[in-house]
Amino acid sequence: MRGALLRVWPAVLAIALAFGRGYLDAYGPGGWIGVVLAIIGFFVAVAPIGLAFFRCTRVLLSLAMAMALLYCLNLAHEAVARQALAQRGQVSHCLVRQETPQQRTVTDTHFQPGTSPGDPGTTWTSTRTEISYDYSLACPQAGPDSMTTRTSVAKAGTTIAVLWDPTGRIDPRPARPGDTPAEDFRAAGLAGGAGVLLALLDATGFHLRLPRRLTARRFRRRR
Repeated sequence: MRGALLRVWPAVLAIALAFGRGYLDAYGPGGWIGVVLAIIGFFVAVAPIGLAFFRCTRVLLSLAMAMALLYCLNLAHEAVARQALAQRGQVSHCLVRQETPQQRTVTDTHFQPGTSPGDPGTTWTSTRTEISYDYSLACPQAGPDSMTTRTSVAKAGTTIAVLWDPTGRIDPRPARPGDTPAEDFRAAGLAGGAGVLLALLDATGFHLRLPRRLTARRFRRRR
């Protein structure tokens, strides 16, 4: 039991810190202090994920666990942001002055741990292209003057409903009726729970065994 707790606690801590970082970004102190604390909070939240990753003794479980916890980190931040917008956000109907597509190439670094003592593992990189859309807006009164989205949501000369944060902590986004944070909180919880479960399976020595009838021996040709 003690060994299981030693392997699971980094995953649990990562989930708690992921939500803590989200609340810090949305409700914490403003100004440069808030920016510094948000950066520190991000690395503090990521550190337990790395610790859980290296504590996991099996390659596939460690990769799946890390992916689940990182997904939880992103979902937790989005869930808290939506909650804050639901509480204090305002909707303005803004005129789109200009839509500008932006394309950038992102390089990802991947690491696969070694399968035996003394094996340093393998590191490789991959590239992908991301497209975003910058909008120049003309909003009434105190609305935002710009917005960035991952997909095209409006053309120049049209009017769009924009949900924005008066405190400036959360970036503006298109307003969608009935858009609530409940689904994001649920998805973050499921992703975090999956990460903890995978860490627990590794700690308890769980092995997936295929039924005998599905093994290769079953399909050998009869001589």
